[in-house]
Amino acid sequence: MLSSTHDAISAAKAGDHSTACSLLDQCIDEEDDPAGLFQAALCYRASKRLNDALRLLKVLEDRGQTRPPAVLLRADIFCALDRHHHAIPLYGALADIEDANMRYAAASGFFQCGDVETALSLTQSICDSCDQKLASQAILLRGRCEAACENYRGAADAFSAVAGPPSSKRAADFRLARLALHQGQFPEALSRLTDLTKVESNEKALPDVHESLLQAYIHSGQTNAALDLIETKPAAAGIHWLRHATELLCELNAPDPLRLMRAKWVESGDPAIFRELLSRHLSLGEKEAAQDLVNDYAEQHSKDVHWRWGHLHCLAESGGYEEILAHQIAGPDSALELVCQAHFALGHYSEALSLAQQLCQTAPGDQYHLALLVTALRCLNDDRSVALINLEQLVFETTLPAPGNPTEPLASAWDTVAAALANHHRMRSAPPTQSVQNGLQTPGNLLTQTSDTSLMLLKESLDSAASTFFDTARLRHLADAHPLKLFRPKRPMMHASWAILGTANTFHRAHVHTKGWYSGTIYAEVPSTVITGDDAGHLVLGEPPFQTKDPLPPLATIQPKTGKMVLFPSYLWHGTRPYSGDERRQVVAFDYGEPNRFV
Repeated sequence: MLSSTHDAISAAKAGDHSTACSLLDQCIDEEDDPAGLFQAALCYRASKRLNDALRLLKVLEDRGQTRPPAVLLRADIFCALDRHHHAIPLYGALADIEDANMRYAAASGFFQCGDVETALSLTQSICDSCDQKLASQAILLRGRCEAACENYRGAADAFSAVAGPPSSKRAADFRLARLALHQGQFPEALSRLTDLTKVESNEKALPDVHESLLQAYIHSGQTNAALDLIETKPAAAGIHWLRHATELLCELNAPDPLRLMRAKWVESGDPAIFRELLSRHLSLGEKEAAQDLVNDYAEQHSKDVHWRWGHLHCLAESGGYEEILAHQIAGPDSALELVCQAHFALGHYSEALSLAQQLCQTAPGDQYHLALLVTALRCLNDDRSVALINLEQLVFETTLPAPGNPTEPLASAWDTVAAALANHHRMRSAPPTQSVQNGLQTPGNLLTQTSDTSLMLLKESLDSAASTFFDTARLRHLADAHPLKLFRPKRPMMHASWAILGTANTFHRAHVHTKGWYSGTIYAEVPSTVITGDDAGHLVLGEPPFQTKDPLPPLATIQPKTGKMVLFPSYLWHGTRPYSGDERRQVVAFDYGEPNRFV
């Protein structure tokens, strides 16, 4: 091992990842020692330089020097990048190794990639391990798999069966709390989570307890309690807690809502916090603050890959497309989506298509990358787009009777649902990182957490209609290479749902749902100005959110009607037009795809 590599690894072990990466950047291309390359990959991963870590692991693979820990690291990085189709074969290889710890790691990987059934199957042989700690971990994973499959009783039984040291019992209690939160059993969730925040001096705090406690307060509508918790700034709170806290401050119109994230950046200089803070400055339209942050990062860390990512985002906001292309690099590029969009804006559609294809190969099934691909094909008038945008085949519209009131007049029967939805809104502004503008959005997973009978019945109606459509010949007979066939979940499940309350000038920016397979909406309350007249308030499909040199028209606009349900592929750009008047517009939106793995 080179002495510089050794020094870098020592710096990483001491927690100085910036120095470690700086040293590695200067020497790693000369390193031949397999252990040195593996340790360097670990260092890059810890610094969120995942593509650099993958490059070193690929070197080990090409040399035939890959051992199971390197295979696991590579799979975990692919999983973190949502490149599940690359991760799953690696986890499969690890599952075949006669080593219980490696089989557990593979099961955990399958779970994170959404293949819950395979994960559940693998845990069976580990739960009876003579290694009590490993057996407890496997039982916990089995419970999480059961919860993802909506077998909540089986999940609770598994968590309750965990034995072993106090740390294992605390982990089980935490999962029971998450299960209660997922099901909307808020008093139980809050009680368990509050108890888990009380840590004895000899106990190690669970890393996600404070995040889950904050979520429980927010999802149950106890915003004042959530604000009180935010003010305590728990020492164990991590980046996810910070994200939820900042989002809440924005939605409640709190003064200086980015103050916590900004303070964390000043304190830590963490590149992950830099990205989070920059994204929020830009979502709030604070371009000058965003540019100042990018300059501050350069002073602290130099102009590395994270600086470049931030710099290109600032350029995109100001329309600096030519300059973005001047920064284009060869090899893995975390800002490739922005480069692709710059080509669209300048009319370089062939180049945009090439990059979209590269992105789709890198992360197969990513709905945003598929949306870029479809957009490029449409801009080029390429016939390959036809199968991807055949709305007659791929979009489903139906009118559902109001839950529990199938014989009443349609509009009046939905009044109960509309009232129930209105009661779930506690915020004052739209979440800045979401698509809705000038409206309100419910937090959490509405139709899983609600205790309202009309909304529970609504979920049953939606699931029934969606299941029927998913089993029709329209989808079953798609070509094998069609993304809807290629990435069809083993069992499509509603894994996310939320309500939107709109008034005059409420609209959605065009967007896609990157983790979905099929997305949809159901209209519970529709203003009269939307029912009559032009396309005000309409659902718009196929209109991209970014500039194309030649404006690309929507594929369709769909008029909302009370009780109308619409399903469409998650890779289709979708947004809404604003409308006038003072009447409310209430919808429930949802995604179908892989099982929800919140628990």
